[in-house]
Amino acid sequence: MTTILDNAGYIDYPAFGVSAENLCSLRALSEVWRAAVLNVAGDFGETAAYDEFCQRSIELPLMIADVTWQQRWMHAWQKLSSHGFSIADMFVFFNHAMACVEADLFGDLAQVGRLQFDLFGILRRSVVAAVSCAIELGEEVQKSGIGLPGEFAAMRTFRQIAENAQGTAVLSVSMVNRRALSHLTASELQSLPVLLTDQLTTLLRPQDKAFVGHEGEWLLLLPEVQSAAQPALAASQIRRAFGHPLVLLSGRGISLDVAIGAAMAPEHGTDAEELIRAARLARASLQSSNESFAMYDQGMKEDWQSRHQLSEELREALRKDVLTLHLQPQVDVESAQCLGAELLLRWRRVNGEWVASQVIVEMIEEYGWREQFTDWLIRSAMRFSVELEAAGVDVRLSLNLTAGDLLDTDLPELVAQCLETWRLPADRFTFELTESAMMGDRERGLSVMSRLRDMGIKLALDDFGTGYSSLSYLATLPLNEIKIDRSFVVGMASSPDNLRIVRTIIDLTHDLGMISLAEGVEEAVQRDQLLSLGCNRIQGYFYGRPMPFADFVAWYRSRQT
Repeated sequence: MTTILDNAGYIDYPAFGVSAENLCSLRALSEVWRAAVLNVAGDFGETAAYDEFCQRSIELPLMIADVTWQQRWMHAWQKLSSHGFSIADMFVFFNHAMACVEADLFGDLAQVGRLQFDLFGILRRSVVAAVSCAIELGEEVQKSGIGLPGEFAAMRTFRQIAENAQGTAVLSVSMVNRRALSHLTASELQSLPVLLTDQLTTLLRPQDKAFVGHEGEWLLLLPEVQSAAQPALAASQIRRAFGHPLVLLSGRGISLDVAIGAAMAPEHGTDAEELIRAARLARASLQSSNESFAMYDQGMKEDWQSRHQLSEELREALRKDVLTLHLQPQVDVESAQCLGAELLLRWRRVNGEWVASQVIVEMIEEYGWREQFTDWLIRSAMRFSVELEAAGVDVRLSLNLTAGDLLDTDLPELVAQCLETWRLPADRFTFELTESAMMGDRERGLSVMSRLRDMGIKLALDDFGTGYSSLSYLATLPLNEIKIDRSFVVGMASSPDNLRIVRTIIDLTHDLGMISLAEGVEEAVQRDQLLSLGCNRIQGYFYGRPMPFADFVAWYRSRQT
C-alpha cells in the first residue's frame, strides 16, 4: 500500500479508510488538537523550522483536505528533517499529541460517546496517513531506481558540511532533448536515468555527493570549495562529457542538452533549502539564453519574486474567472468571407499591464493549473459559439491546446460533455496543436487526437515548419488543417527560400486533403501571393487584429453589409 497519490506529495487518506466526509468532520476536534500540539511542542526545543512544523500541524483538523496545506506540511517536515528531526522524533511528537487528545476527550469517563469515539479514530488514522506519507517521501533512495539519495538527504548532508564550516557549492543539473527522447523505446527511456547517473557520478571528486532532485534533475554537493571557479570548472567538465552522444544499452546514441545552475555557501545562502533554490533559479535563468551554465546572483531572486507575484495574481485570476479571449478573423482567400476566428488568450493585471499569452500558458503548465485552465477555455469557447450564433455570426472557432492537453486521456470526454451541455455540433470547433506538443508520448497523443477527430472536432497543426515533424509522421496524424507560420509568410517577398517553403506547404496540404491557413498576413501583396499559390485561408492584421467579442461581432456585420 502506498500513501502517496499520483500527484507527488499529496497524502492518500482513503488508503487508511478516511473519506472526504470524515476529513470534514475533524473540524470538531480543532481546538482539542490545537491544545494537544501546543502541550507537546515545548518538549523538542525552539527553532524556526520546528515552530513552522508545529504551526502547520496545528492546522491539521481544519486544513487536512486542502492540497496546498498538504504540500506546505510536507515542506515543513522536509525542512525540519534536514535539521536533524528524525522519524523517531516525529513518532514521539504525534503519539504524545494523540495521547493528549485522548485524555481530553475521554478522561475518566465510564462510558464514551459513539460520536467522540469515531472522531478520535478518524483523527488517529489521518495522522498515521500523514506520517506514513512523510516516511515514504523521506526515504533516501528514490523510487526512480537509479540508486541515489534524494533531496532530504541532500539537505541533511549540507547541514553536516555547514557544521564543519566548509565552503560548499550546489549544482542543479538537468539534461533533456525532447526531440531525441520522443524516438526512444520504453525500455530505453527506463534505462536512461541510470546511464545518465553513472556517467555523471564518474565526473565527481571522491568528496562530492550526488542526489536526485526534482523530475529530471540531479543535485551535486561540492564541499571544500574556495571560489566560484571550482563549480564553474565542474560544470565545464559535465558539459564537455555530455557533448558527445550517450550510448544506450541498445547501441544507439542520443545527444542531450545540459543546463547547470550553481550557488555557493555562504555567499548565496547558509540554509540548505535556500542554497538549492538559488541553484535552481540559476538553472531556470538559462531558459531565455543559449548558455548552459549560470552562477546565481541576486537579480535572479528578484526575477523569481516578480514571477512569483505574477503567479499569485494569475492564480487569483483563474479563481475569479477574469481571463478573457479575443477573436482574430480567419478569412477565405478567394471569397474574402470570414469563415472562422481564432480565440486568443488575454489577461490584464491589476496594475494595467497586459501579460503575453505565452507567459500565461507557461505559468499554467509550471504551476499545475492546466486542467483548470483547459476546462475554462473549452467552456468559454462553447459560450462564445452560442452567443455568436445568437448574434447572427456564423463562424468556426479555433482554440489552442497545450502539450499536456494532448496527453490528457480525459479531454475527449470533457469536450463531449460540454458539446452536449451547450447543444453544439463538434464541427464548429478546431483545436490547434503545435509540433512540439506532439513530440512527447506519440501513441497516447495520437489516441486523444483520434477520439477528438471521431467526434467531429477539427484538428489543425499550428506553426508548421518551425518544429520537428517529418513528412511521414505528418501523414499519420488525423489533421484537417495546417497553419503556415507567420515567419515564412512575412519573408515571402524578400526571400525566395521562404516563398518555396510556403508553396511546398500549400501543395503538401492539398496532396493530403487538408486546408492550408497562412498566419501573419499584413499586406495586400502577401494576400495576392497566397491566392496565386492556392492557399485556402489567411489570418492576420490585413483583415483584423484580435478583438474583444463585441468588436468582432461589429467587424463581422460591417463586412456582411
